[in-house]
Amino acid sequence: MAVDLLTLDEECDAPPTRLVTGPGSSDAFERELRAFGARRVLVVASAGALSRTSFLSRIDAPDVRVFTDFSPNPDLDDVIRGCAVREAQQPELIVGIGGGSAMDAAKLIRLLPADRVRARAVLAARAPVRAAAHTPLVLIPTTAGTGSEVTQFATVFVDGLKQSLDLAAARATVALVDPELTHSCPWEVSASCALDALAHALESYWSIRSTPRSRELAATAAVGIADVLRRAEGGFSESDRQVLSTLSTEAGQAIDLTRTTVGHAFAYPLTVHFGVPHGLACVLSLSWLFPLSESALADATACQDPRGAPFVRARLRKMAGFLGVDSPDRLGQALRSLITAAGFPDTLGAYGVRRADVPVLFQEAMSSSRSSNTPVQVPADAPDYLAAHL
Repeated sequence: MAVDLLTLDEECDAPPTRLVTGPGSSDAFERELRAFGARRVLVVASAGALSRTSFLSRIDAPDVRVFTDFSPNPDLDDVIRGCAVREAQQPELIVGIGGGSAMDAAKLIRLLPADRVRARAVLAARAPVRAAAHTPLVLIPTTAGTGSEVTQFATVFVDGLKQSLDLAAARATVALVDPELTHSCPWEVSASCALDALAHALESYWSIRSTPRSRELAATAAVGIADVLRRAEGGFSESDRQVLSTLSTEAGQAIDLTRTTVGHAFAYPLTVHFGVPHGLACVLSLSWLFPLSESALADATACQDPRGAPFVRARLRKMAGFLGVDSPDRLGQALRSLITAAGFPDTLGAYGVRRADVPVLFQEAMSSSRSSNTPVQVPADAPDYLAAHL
């Protein structure tokens, strides 16, 4: 059966996400469910999130189906299986529960056709999204880091390469951000998610698309997250988790305005090829990209930000201050210290990256659209620089 499609103009009218935050905010779920009056509910969730929460028992609807058949950093085949479940059920409400993978999968399952060829056309902006994209979507994060609950984009891997669906129609209808749901999140996942939120804040702050508002959000998030990581010592207190929950959402709001930069572009192949957790991969990438960018600005032609090299240098100085160091050339050192404070090794070599792998990393990273959002052109000798700092 053919599905109706939204034109690009129609999809741009999607309303902003209604955000409910704070300890106990997930208790509003039943009220939201009653308000939607949905009889058919599709729950997209990680198995771990379902086992750590009681949300299935809180869904009072005649037809509740659950989709958990997706991997961390989901690929398109995972999503297409979820779309087939959606087509069979025709839900009146979709609920995404878990970390960024679960929330991104819920966004994609809501929007994409249940056909791989047509889904790829939507991802490539060659076809519009489904008219049923107006099905209400409730997102409930159980980690603090991805910010997916407040962004209009979702990541999926297609044949090993990262792609993003970036449309206003991808926004959640409601996001319930309850820090109490993160208390049972395993430490390694919590730490990598905190690093992801830090990367969002820093990349948004220096992005070509930054604005006074995005920089305000990003600055607050970067300072606070760095402070929590600095004193982590192998665990987060409940008050730390509450701070991280708030600040990761603010960092998500910042990247929703600006998008990420080349740091994320380098992180994706590290995750795909070497299994480095996403947030950790982002900060590892920034730990060498920031110092290299600072030195590259000696050549005025390296600046890609229309506001000019002095503006970009000022942003780097500010970010150094966020991390408690006195100059941009110490940004790499500051980031590596936060990585070790979170309990991870601070070199790419520790994760199996070797000199022979560097050309592939650069090829995949520089083909990402995120590289064009970076204020300093990655210099031609950057592969040699990275190879020398593994």
